[in-house]
Amino acid sequence: MAEITAAMIKALRDATDCGMMDAKRALTETNGNQEAAIELLRKQGALKGGKLAGRSTAQGRIGVAVSKDGKHAALVEVQSETDFTARNDQFVAMVDAIAQDFADKGGDLASRQDRLTAMVAKTGENMKFGKSARLTLGGAGFFGTYLHSDFKLGVLVQVEGDGGKSDTAKALAKDLAMHAAASAPIALDRSGVPADYLAKEKEIAREAAKAEGKAEGVLDKIAEGKVNALLKEKCFIEQPFVKEPKLSVSQHVENIGKTIGAKLTVKAYARIKVGE
Repeated sequence: MAEITAAMIKALRDATDCGMMDAKRALTETNGNQEAAIELLRKQGALKGGKLAGRSTAQGRIGVAVSKDGKHAALVEVQSETDFTARNDQFVAMVDAIAQDFADKGGDLASRQDRLTAMVAKTGENMKFGKSARLTLGGAGFFGTYLHSDFKLGVLVQVEGDGGKSDTAKALAKDLAMHAAASAPIALDRSGVPADYLAKEKEIAREAAKAEGKAEGVLDKIAEGKVNALLKEKCFIEQPFVKEPKLSVSQHVENIGKTIGAKLTVKAYARIKVGE
C-alpha cells in the first residue's frame, strides 16, 4: 500500500477541486494512482461543484411533462456543455424522468440534484438546472404542451373551463402552445407586464415622437398609443392568433369555447428556451 502524502492530496485537489477527505479516500482506494483516483471521483460524482462547475453550460435540453393525474404540468431546463451530450440517450432519459417527477410531485429541483451528479460522473461534463415552471389546474381544465424539434424550446399553456377531452379542445391546446412558441409573449396579459418595462417603452416612444418634432403637449398621448400597440404584440391573450391573425388569442379561445359549449379561459403559460 503506497503512502498517501500531503503532496499527493494537494496535487489531486489542485487537479479536481475536490474536498480533502474525498482526495485522501480516492488516493487510498487507488493505491496512490492519481489518474485512477480522478476516475474514481468522477464515477462517484465527487467532482460536482469543483473544476467542472466553472465550465460553460451553453447547451442542454427541455423536459416537458403532464402529471399522471392530469392536474399539473412541468417544464425543466437542464444545461450541459455540449449538444452531443444533450442528445445522448441517457441524458434525454434523465431530463424526461426529472420533468415527469417534477410534474407529479412538485417540490424543489435541488432535491433531484443527485441525478445530475450521477450523469456528470458518467459524462465528465458540467451540468446544471436552468429555468423551470410548474402549472396547476384550479378546476376543470387541460394543458397544451409543445417541445421544439431541437428540444431546446418548450411551452405549457393552461386552459380552464372544460376537461379537454374532445378533439376540438385537444387541437386548441396544441395550437395555443405552438402559438406561444412562435410568438414569444412576455406576459399572459397586461397585469403581468413589469412596470419597469412599461416605463422604459413609454420613455422610448416619447423621445422618438419628440425627435420627430411632435408638440410637447401630445407626446404622452403618442407614447401611450405606441405602448398600447406594443402590448397587443407582447401579451399572450392579445396577440393576433398565428393561425387566424384577424382574431386575438382570447377571441379564438372564446370561439372554440362556444363550439364545444364551454366558457374557456387561458389561465397561465410558461415558455422556456435553453440559455435564455
